[in-house]
Amino acid sequence: MRIIKFIITLLLTILIVGLIGFFFIRQNSMSNLEEKKNNVTICWKEFDKKLSARDNVLLKMDLTNIDSLKFYIEQSRLQRDNQSSTLELEFREYKLNDFLLRNYQDKIDITDSLFRELNIIRTEYNSYVQDFNSYYTMFPNIIFARQKGYEREKYFGIEYGKENQNPIEKSKEIPE
Repeated sequence: MRIIKFIITLLLTILIVGLIGFFFIRQNSMSNLEEKKNNVTICWKEFDKKLSARDNVLLKMDLTNIDSLKFYIEQSRLQRDNQSSTLELEFREYKLNDFLLRNYQDKIDITDSLFRELNIIRTEYNSYVQDFNSYYTMFPNIIFARQKGYEREKYFGIEYGKENQNPIEKSKEIPE
């Protein structure tokens, strides 16, 4: 009888300690996920501000093909406001970047500094995305993240001031 009581007490103790441990692990995991997600969101807002600043600078310059430039900028702005598809925004930025490279090589001193700033913040954004995605995929974080409705974040692949591959074509490629 004593042995049965001891075993029951031991099992209850293990169960209670396990539940308390699970609660603390879950709280810690959720707190870290929210912090990492917040870092991605804040950095994206900064990136969006830099893109808007770039748009304003370009529109104030005395440039040829201004109607085409306005069109590409407006398409990018609409997609940023919509926030529905990172791939679609990447495509709009790809088109704008390509247009700037093809038409404004003579304004390299202005566009080069804009490109440099955008690439710095893009790199920072992608590092936050990598941090979040790495943490997200670890067990048991992925379980808690899915319960909260989180999904993996998408990287932003356009490198400003350089030739890029069309992001829509790139997304169709099968990774090796």
